[in-house]
Amino acid sequence: MSSNPVKDLPMSPGQTPSPEPQAAPSGESNPIREAIAEAIAEHKVILFMKGTPEAPACGFSARTVAALQSLDAPFAAVDILPDPRIRQELSAISDWPTIPQLFVNGELLGGCDIVIEMHESGELALALV
Repeated sequence: MSSNPVKDLPMSPGQTPSPEPQAAPSGESNPIREAIAEAIAEHKVILFMKGTPEAPACGFSARTVAALQSLDAPFAAVDILPDPRIRQELSAISDWPTIPQLFVNGELLGGCDIVIEMHESGELALALV
């Protein structure tokens, strides 16, 4: 199972993502950050990745998806590539610079290397229960 819970991020008609994304100043509404936080809160397991589970756009995302799929773990997925603001706001929330990022029960487990280590040790299966 996969879905893109942040697929309808607010953008003005005809607006294209800025090549130099800027975070919203503190105190201002930030719909992208709010949508990301809501998606993390609403999904037991959510993976922010490059591409989709069906078509990962990088090897790290592909390896992380493969680990989850090998455990038959249902998860939501968000492609961060369509809008660079998603990656920026995600990293601001998680304080983690790289993609993919796997969240379980609202908590960041980590990126590809950590997920693979947890998978090999059996910890990932336990975390997903």
